[in-house]
Amino acid sequence: MTALSTELPALPALPMLRLLPAPSHQPPYDDELPVAPVLRLVAAPLVAAPLVAAPTLRVVPAPACEADDLDVALWLAARRTPTGELPAAVPFARALVQGLLEVLAGVRPLRQLQRDTTPELYAVLERTVARQRAPTGPRPGGRAVRSVHVQERPEGVVEVCATVQRGPRASALALRLEGLDGRWRCTELVGV
Repeated sequence: MTALSTELPALPALPMLRLLPAPSHQPPYDDELPVAPVLRLVAAPLVAAPLVAAPTLRVVPAPACEADDLDVALWLAARRTPTGELPAAVPFARALVQGLLEVLAGVRPLRQLQRDTTPELYAVLERTVARQRAPTGPRPGGRAVRSVHVQERPEGVVEVCATVQRGPRASALALRLEGLDGRWRCTELVGV
């Protein structure tokens, strides 16, 4: 039987510590800047390019319907998308709620939410914003959306409950997101 040795192997010698000066955190003064070399530009000889006829423009008539009617027509023709083919719902819902808070505070135009909402919900939001004569509170910061809870269903529907901070008060918002044409759109909103 051999005895176990309790001796530790010798550690290699570490290099000596060096004291280095801290770099300056101030930018250099104008007289301390390095001198850049002067570049001389030489003009290239001009070569005549062959004349090419300008392409003709084709005049296209304006659509027969208004822009809002076109949005409704596109919405009605939208194809339902299952949840598995859609992007993650939580980041989208958090960004949508943050954008909604900024619209209600008067620091973001409502038009930026049109792509993410249905025409009916957008019309409701337009009326809500139009009723407000002035911004309704301080600018919502990055932590205004306190929590987002998502309930996903396989048929492309998500129900969202978000807790938000609006000034000194906390409140809740409920949203319904539906997957249409490969992206989320908000179809219902409660708590505005």
